[in-house]
Amino acid sequence: YLISDNMEIKQKNIEKITLDNKDEFVKLSGIISNVVDTEKVVIMEITQPQKITVVMFKDENKTMPLYQGNEIEVIGKVDEYEGKMEIIAGRLRVVR
Repeated sequence: YLISDNMEIKQKNIEKITLDNKDEFVKLSGIISNVVDTEKVVIMEITQPQKITVVMFKDENKTMPLYQGNEIEVIGKVDEYEGKMEIIAGRLRVVR
């Protein structure tokens, strides 16, 4: 995904993300409560206290070590997988 530096993406709470937001870009921050690092993808669950899955494809992003307990900020596209909302990460940064 190409994300323009000029595009204003508003911070969103997980509880506010619904099917109506599918294909929209959102900005989220939260704590990693679970992370699975595979060869091609990193799948993490972030909590704020609600939870959502964030998927980051390695072929499109330079990856950094991510650990349970890290606070992160994600900009990505809302998608649906098996009836649940998830975020396909375009950008991710570790806050602490």
